[in-house]
Amino acid sequence: MTSSDGPPLSLRPFPVADKAPKNLAEFIARVNTQPGGFRDVSESKLQDEIKSRENLNGGDSDQDDVDMSDGGGVDDEPVKDVAAARMEVLKNIEIASNTAMLTLDSLSLLLSKQSPTQAGLTLSQQLREMVGIGTLGADKLDEPIIRANKERDDEEVATGWTLMQINQARDAAEEAGRLLQREVEAESKYWEDVVAVKTSGWSICRVPQERHTLGVKFGFSEAAPEFKNNGLAPMRRGDGGSVELDLGRLGGISEGLLVTYERDGKVVGRSVPRRRSNDDSSLESRVLEARNTIFSQELWHELTREARTLAAYGVRPEGSTLTCSVDGSSKIILELLPLDSCPAADDSLPDNTIAETIFISLHILLSYAHRYNELMRIRPIPPHISRSRGQQLYALLRPVIARMASIRSVHSCTTYIGSIVTALQKAGLPSSFTLKTTQSSVTDATSQGPNQQTGAQSLVRNILQPIEYNIIFTILPDTPVTIRGRTFLFPVTTTFYHVALPPSSALQDLCAPYSDGYSDTKGLFSYLRTATERAITLHALNTLSSSPNPTISKWIQSGISIQDPEDDSRALQFTIEDDPVALVVTSAPTPNHTGDANSWKYSTQPDSESTKLEELVAREANRPRS
Repeated sequence: MTSSDGPPLSLRPFPVADKAPKNLAEFIARVNTQPGGFRDVSESKLQDEIKSRENLNGGDSDQDDVDMSDGGGVDDEPVKDVAAARMEVLKNIEIASNTAMLTLDSLSLLLSKQSPTQAGLTLSQQLREMVGIGTLGADKLDEPIIRANKERDDEEVATGWTLMQINQARDAAEEAGRLLQREVEAESKYWEDVVAVKTSGWSICRVPQERHTLGVKFGFSEAAPEFKNNGLAPMRRGDGGSVELDLGRLGGISEGLLVTYERDGKVVGRSVPRRRSNDDSSLESRVLEARNTIFSQELWHELTREARTLAAYGVRPEGSTLTCSVDGSSKIILELLPLDSCPAADDSLPDNTIAETIFISLHILLSYAHRYNELMRIRPIPPHISRSRGQQLYALLRPVIARMASIRSVHSCTTYIGSIVTALQKAGLPSSFTLKTTQSSVTDATSQGPNQQTGAQSLVRNILQPIEYNIIFTILPDTPVTIRGRTFLFPVTTTFYHVALPPSSALQDLCAPYSDGYSDTKGLFSYLRTATERAITLHALNTLSSSPNPTISKWIQSGISIQDPEDDSRALQFTIEDDPVALVVTSAPTPNHTGDANSWKYSTQPDSESTKLEELVAREANRPRS
């Protein structure tokens, strides 16, 4: 390798050029570069300079000869640091060593493919472990075979490429056909579901914010503003073509209203919302479930709003539930729950019918409110009356409370009056009572004009009217008493009682009812007791008055007692006792006489007196005077 091909391989330092002047002209030029030039050089000046150099060299006078090759006082170049020169030399040595080792490893690795044993002697252990032997090779490729007929070969190559492209086009066409077939099947399934929903009666329209997406409208146009805009669900096509309802506005879960009826802290009735079966995945059932969900959500919203005005009737929000007290031992619990969290239906509960009736009634009343809003919106009204009435507070829970209050009133009245009738019948009196309730009638739809309520709406409207019932209490055949109970919804939900007597009734003079009626059963029962006692007393007196015995026929009436006007000890008192209800006849002495009072009790109990009242009165009246 020559010096022109690369750096020399010798480790000797590079030769230093001779600094001595090569000729006299170069010497004179160097001297002229010094201060003063050549003309300023003198013998005395040269001697002084020699002495100063000797002093700088430490007084070494052994050098008598002056080296004039420096050009007579030219400054020497600065001397390099020995340590730096040494480090530079070692660095160059290390570089050369690394270059040599890398070259040796490369050649050994290249030769290891052909002669692994010989090349392995010079291959470093680190490279052997990293890449292994025989991983690098250099082979000369064979010379291409020169074909005789190049045009034929080119034609064969072109034919091969053409066949390959044809096969690729065929495969692409088959794949596109399969893709189109899948799209056709998916699109057909999608439109079948859409047509099925349309056929079922649901309204199909475009989604307002997505004009290329169809949606199904399952909400209610007369619903509250919070729920009116949530009744439209986009119908998006799934991977397999099935329709996926986007129910994000409903919260993504299906909910329903749960009605629970409790008595003495135990569940005696429950109405569980209906849910679709797991096997029923049709679009119609999913839309119906979404409709039921939004209806239940609005119903719960309206119930919570109405509950704020019904605190006086025992309606209380308790966490996520609404509790409505029916009486001292019973209550109704309303709750909005996801369908998956609702308990299973239990047919063994005795009062499931009550809970189911309340559940259906709440839904019917909200539907009636929607229909009423629609009727008020489309019905023509005078131009000076504004249609914007704001959001009304629906009467949903109040009719249920009124109906249950009316049922309790009927049950309480019939139970009490029935007990009195039973006691009087045990006494041998022809007493009875009859309950008459009003029947809601349905208006004939053919007789309705335009913009009028339908027959179903008229029926619900009649149900919302005050609830009335009549009880005809016949104490005696000539003493009937008519009790009229009427339960109002507004402004106060309560029951009022009015008592009517025939004009010819003897009670008109003995015990006339309160003309304004009675606001509770306590006052009503008090009057019925007094009226019964006066009527029985009058009947007993009339019985004695018709007797042929002149002594007995002269008995008189004093309040609820009859007595002999000539003997105060001969008296009979007629009273109606409570708990249990019984007719008690007492032969009590007057305050001026002493002795034990005799009493006879007619009741529904087994120990009731068996002697007829008329016989008992006649016997006691015929008792000898004391």
